[in-house]
Amino acid sequence: MQQGDQIVVLLCGGDKSTQPKDIKLARKIASGWKEANHG
Repeated sequence: MQQGDQIVVLLCGGDKSTQPKDIKLARKIASGWKEANHG
């Protein structure tokens, strides 16, 4: 995820069996981060 000149790397995940859940969590974290930092 990139915000201006910052790049944020979300390090969360598992294996192929948890991929859909991991993607959903990463999107939720990214959304929360964006709101908190660029509200």
